Amino acid sequence: MVTTRDSGFRISALRLRGYRKDYEISFKDESGTLRQLAILAGEISTGKTTVLEFIDFCLGANRHPEHIEILQSVRSAQLEISAFEPFQGDPAPTTHDVGGASASVSTDAARWAIEEVSYVIERTIEGSSRWANVYRGSLDNYTGMPRRLSTDSGAEDSLSKFFLQLCGLDGLKLRQAPTKPDSPTQTLSFRDLSELWYLSNSRLDNGNLIREHQPHIAIKLRQVVDIIFDVHDETGAALASQVAELRTELATERTGIKALRTFLREQGVSDPIELQTKEDEVERSLRLARQQMNVLDEQATQRTSFAAELRNEYLRKAQEAREAGSKLRDRETLLRRLKPLKAQYSEDLKKLALLAEARRIFDPLSISVCPACFNELKSSPTIAEGRCSLCHAALPEVRDSTRPALTNPSTGHDILEELSGGEPVSSQNTMIPISIESSLVAGEEEQQANDHSIDISRELKSTQRRLKELKEYIDKLQYEVDQSRRDSVAADAAAAAIQQQFDSVTRDAVTPLLAQRDTIARAISDAESARAELAQQQRMLVSVEAKSDQIARLVGRISEITQRIREIEGNRRARDAVLESFSARFNSILLDFGFPKLSNAYFDRWLIPHVRGLRYDRVGSSGAMTLLALAWELTLFELAYEYQGRHPGFLMIDSPQKNLAPESRGDSTDEFMGISAGAIVNGIYRHIIDWLFQDGAGAQIIIVDNVPPALAVRHVIREFSGNPSNPPYGLIDDATNI
Repeated sequence: MVTTRDSGFRISALRLRGYRKDYEISFKDESGTLRQLAILAGEISTGKTTVLEFIDFCLGANRHPEHIEILQSVRSAQLEISAFEPFQGDPAPTTHDVGGASASVSTDAARWAIEEVSYVIERTIEGSSRWANVYRGSLDNYTGMPRRLSTDSGAEDSLSKFFLQLCGLDGLKLRQAPTKPDSPTQTLSFRDLSELWYLSNSRLDNGNLIREHQPHIAIKLRQVVDIIFDVHDETGAALASQVAELRTELATERTGIKALRTFLREQGVSDPIELQTKEDEVERSLRLARQQMNVLDEQATQRTSFAAELRNEYLRKAQEAREAGSKLRDRETLLRRLKPLKAQYSEDLKKLALLAEARRIFDPLSISVCPACFNELKSSPTIAEGRCSLCHAALPEVRDSTRPALTNPSTGHDILEELSGGEPVSSQNTMIPISIESSLVAGEEEQQANDHSIDISRELKSTQRRLKELKEYIDKLQYEVDQSRRDSVAADAAAAAIQQQFDSVTRDAVTPLLAQRDTIARAISDAESARAELAQQQRMLVSVEAKSDQIARLVGRISEITQRIREIEGNRRARDAVLESFSARFNSILLDFGFPKLSNAYFDRWLIPHVRGLRYDRVGSSGAMTLLALAWELTLFELAYEYQGRHPGFLMIDSPQKNLAPESRGDSTDEFMGISAGAIVNGIYRHIIDWLFQDGAGAQIIIVDNVPPALAVRHVIREFSGNPSNPPYGLIDDATNI
């Protein structure tokens, strides 16, 4: 067995990068020490479960929380983890047996130590989230270029592989059908371990704790448990294959660093100490040259002080030239925009004139002359008592039930009312002469034509007035453009003349300094080039150091795995013995919980928990299912940690009181009706606390619970009130109205 429990990684902090602000949850205490037990408490719908879901998302889950307040407030999630990585110590050659054969480890597996390293994993929730950035450092101090890892576990450089390497599980294979020797295999993914470090709310009572309803996942889960507890049939061979792959990678890294060091020697790159000395010398030379340049500029200013008035005059003229040029550009731009408008007005005048002429020529005919004597009529003909006032002839009547109402243009009254002596008449029962109707309709059209003629005349005059005003303004603007152009040319000429005069009177004073200035400028340029070259060499040395660090880590991992191989070969545990230990711990945990009528609690060969001789999902009580799910999860987590198996070392639990609160105990036949829910909850927390601070020292458990019992209050890291007036309101504390 390994000599330390420092393996895998722990959750240090979660930060949600937002549009308005950032939202952070730290799992450390005030001194910066990682909390072994961290509880998120508070009201429902305040973001407690969202914290676990975002941690799961940063650990490779496909989906992130999609609540409206999240989508409107958060753009990315950052997770800080504290990892324990094997690192090469003092080498000392040794020999050991691998698979029954003697193998020399030499410096690759001599001594190794564990180094605690912080990483930050960042994933965006905007657009595609198929990639994750991994930085080295903490949330408050991470620098440098990130590693860009794919969230596809099958990719060569994936986020899954990164986490598996931290747990010592990378490169392992799982069979699709473990009972068949020729079964196809697939690479282990970190997501295959998720059931062992995240007990979600839904798994507590959905009857799918071991993924029984998804056989392909259940098969992988059982193999994962076997690997963690070193009872997998091919664990030794898989580890030996892993060592072989690591040795190949190590040889490649050593070849690369050897070539890089050769290149650095050929380029004359010094060692870090000498390189730092050269950088200091170059910086001193650069500072001195710049100081000399400043002194020279001051001397030039002093020697040309007699021309200060001329210099000021030049600056003033140059400013006037710039202002004149700006004014000219503004006027020219405005003139270009107004000319098309002028053309449009002219075109409108032509159209209006044409329309007025058409109205005059095609004006509708009206009866104004007697057709018999050709004398002008004093008034238009009318209908009186069914006879025409012009010829006094009786008019034939025609019934028109569909004709719309007409207005007499002479009187402005409705025609039907005039015909009926002023009384309102319906058009459906009124006789109206066809000829008179036609005449009146023509009169109505004539009135409308007259109206149109008046409107056209008014619009024509208005357009002519506007065109005249526009022409006058354009003429004025054209004059300003011409004047501004003359002013701009004159100002440029004046500035050029004064500049020539200034150069002439100061040439004798400045010329002796020009050669010195050129020499100093070359010195500054040479120093900056030398500094850039030294910076490039420094980056090369940093690359060498990074590769050396990678080699040391590869050596440390090889050492760790080879030691585990020796332990497995010498202390292989039978699977039946492991199952017995599972059953014993499962029974012990249920006893601590205060499970009612506890008897015959065990794991079967498929890792499915039983109690009272029944499967966990057939006990008939939702509260009992919650307790059995908690006990199953804690059994595997606790024993994996105590056995120092390759478990990540942390566990997240969502809502351990589900179905246990008094209002959720079920109907009158529920066996928990007579049992104190408070006593059971206290038993759950008391067991977790006792284990964490005894056999589980160094492990980490994160719990989400609405109202944890009093004995766990000191482990609450954040309690959300759900009340805007009593902060903190929730995880997204400024989204109280969303």
